[in-house]
Amino acid sequence: MPTRAWLLKLDEFAPDGKKVRELAQLLSADERVRRDSFRSASARQHFLLSRLLLRRVLGEITGRPPQALRFERLPSGKPELVDEPGLHFSLSHSGDWIALAVSEDSPVGVDIEQPRRQRDIMRIAHRYFHADECALLEAPPESETLRQFYRLWTLKEAFFKARGTGISEGLDRISFASFERDHRAVIDPELEGDAPWQFYYAENPLAESRDFYLAVAGQDPDLERLHLVRGLPGK
Repeated sequence: MPTRAWLLKLDEFAPDGKKVRELAQLLSADERVRRDSFRSASARQHFLLSRLLLRRVLGEITGRPPQALRFERLPSGKPELVDEPGLHFSLSHSGDWIALAVSEDSPVGVDIEQPRRQRDIMRIAHRYFHADECALLEAPPESETLRQFYRLWTLKEAFFKARGTGISEGLDRISFASFERDHRAVIDPELEGDAPWQFYYAENPLAESRDFYLAVAGQDPDLERLHLVRGLPGK
């Protein structure tokens, strides 16, 4: 199965609606405890819909009831589906959006960002990014700086999530400075692995009212032609 990705928007379900209460029964007892531990309604909705999306999609792929799926965490902290270690998946959420990427063949990572507040992006870049990426951000026109920053950020996040290690390995060890031109990355040889890394990137692909930035990283050779699915399966 080629890598696929799903997008779910929070406002597709009323937080206290009957449908959400019914769907919440698909969560495990531990997941319901975790959901209820969040103070804000939006955080509870984020967690609930993230887990529902994960359970519905993986249940559909494996042919198992969504509520019967069991998860465990690897020593790295990355979640894994019990009895299906060859099924790779990655979740991300930001603002109004939740993204899930799944691959049956190789590691996969997804990151979605919907900026809602100002950030000192150049300070972040100079501290963490590759020198070539900093040069790209400093180049005119200034109107492109924010867009370029989030392209770099989401691609990096997706890459390290696919590796299962996290960005503490060093954001400057991979450069996407030329990605807009050649869709390739310059990667520290220690991070490359056995198969070439591939990337998918999109900006607000569904033309919603708010911009978001989406990146998927993996080793699927057809990843650039990723198919995005909108909504919750079996809704």
